[in-house]
Amino acid sequence: MTKILIQDTGWVYLQVVLDWYTKKITGYSLSFTSKTGDWLDALNSGLNNQFPFGIRDTLKGECLYLVSDNGSQPTSLKFMQACKDSGIKQIFTSYNNPKGNADTVCQRQIRLRRKRVIRTLKEDLIWIRESHSVEELRQNLKVWIGNYNAVYPHSSLNYKTPLQYEEDYYRYRLDAKQKPETQQIFV
Repeated sequence: MTKILIQDTGWVYLQVVLDWYTKKITGYSLSFTSKTGDWLDALNSGLNNQFPFGIRDTLKGECLYLVSDNGSQPTSLKFMQACKDSGIKQIFTSYNNPKGNADTVCQRQIRLRRKRVIRTLKEDLIWIRESHSVEELRQNLKVWIGNYNAVYPHSSLNYKTPLQYEEDYYRYRLDAKQKPETQQIFV
């Protein structure tokens, strides 16, 4: 979550959901508050975009983890119950740890916030292009996120974009499923 000042409106809050593996922004919510419902809107946006056929049908037994800080929104009963109902396991960063939002290793993770992507968003969009209304910011975010996912290469992804890296991931999984089982022959 980050706060953004809109010239004619005041502060708005942006909650971002990021696929940790591909660095793809899967969803977000822009709101005048930063309450549990706003965070759930961002999570649902990310889940619906990333898993349109449902988490369980898409992941087929793999676990989906949600990594977040220990704020009041992701630790609220309503939010935790929504994650549980969706089959998402929550992981919380440790207290008083400045690197708590740095990378960790898990199978498949999504994050409600990640410091680097927020910084990039502010440097590339927010600080250089002031929005005069929430709707203008919403449109600018939509374009920026599309470009971030499709055009912005990441050194941690071997200089591929999040969408390219995701395509490679699914292509590899499909190839692995189509390969016939090899038989070992001992001579």
